[in-house]
Amino acid sequence: MRAFLIAFLIAMTGPAQALCSGPDVRSMLTDTDQAAVAQAVADTPYGQGKFFNAAKGDAQITVIGTMHLFDPRLVPLAARAAPIVAASDLLLVEAGPQEKADLMQAMATDPTLIFMPDGPTLPERMDEGTWQLIVQAAGDRGIPAILVAKMQPWYVGLTLAIPPCAIANLQSGKDGLDGMIIDQAVAAGVDVQPLEPWDTLFNLMRSAPIDMQVDQLRLTMSPPDLQVAMFATMLDSYFAGNIAELWHVSRAATHLLPNINAAEADTLFDLSEQQLLTDRNRAWIPVIEDAAANHGRITVAVGAAHLQGQTGLINLLKLAGWAITPL
Repeated sequence: MRAFLIAFLIAMTGPAQALCSGPDVRSMLTDTDQAAVAQAVADTPYGQGKFFNAAKGDAQITVIGTMHLFDPRLVPLAARAAPIVAASDLLLVEAGPQEKADLMQAMATDPTLIFMPDGPTLPERMDEGTWQLIVQAAGDRGIPAILVAKMQPWYVGLTLAIPPCAIANLQSGKDGLDGMIIDQAVAAGVDVQPLEPWDTLFNLMRSAPIDMQVDQLRLTMSPPDLQVAMFATMLDSYFAGNIAELWHVSRAATHLLPNINAAEADTLFDLSEQQLLTDRNRAWIPVIEDAAANHGRITVAVGAAHLQGQTGLINLLKLAGWAITPL
């Protein structure tokens, strides 16, 4: 379930929409789920838009909701962000150049970040039928089964959450909106700082016991047609600025996953939302406010899902006394 949600937090590449063509996932939802999505979107604070300004006294914060991976439709958004970034005294991001370098170094020197160093392998921890589904899905993505067998289950789930038709663009090395904005800051001489340590998300994903990760992996093996529909729909929602819709549709789409009922899916979704969004958002607010206290104008660029909702960054800033203006 966590990997399923991480894929939507990433809001994968635009070419996936063109190459991973499929039906709009909203048409696959039940009438009850469609109505629940519509109501949830209506009830969500700051559910529309990707650019916001927050002001308190002389301090100014611009918050930009990003996609982490490349899509050509991000180019005009990057152009819109460029003068905002250049006018800033500081850029805050989920991971800056140094954090990315630290992550790559750690992955190159510490295989236990994503692999199980000892104990039973993945096929030894699950039934043969599920393992064969994983082997097939990994093969479709060019990943040898012998490599998957030693991976930590959460990392397998995250890897298989990316449709095969999106892999090439994922591996292209092109930056998403976060990377484009970081490049703008570096070019303009604006300092770039992280909102959290580089290993925060890794530690969070690895925190569940291996057996629990295996159960989550087993439950969330998503059918290829559902993956494709989800990616296309999520991207359409992002570029339309319908961020709350993106999130609530992803919640309803978990009801379409095989081998898990709606109540179990909702419970897992709520837990993952708490860990991946809410807890991190709350931890970021003091970092943002401290930065704003020491810099007249800052820009915060984070994944778009972090902006919307009662515990989204925008509403949390409002509750902290900042005046919010959608841009």
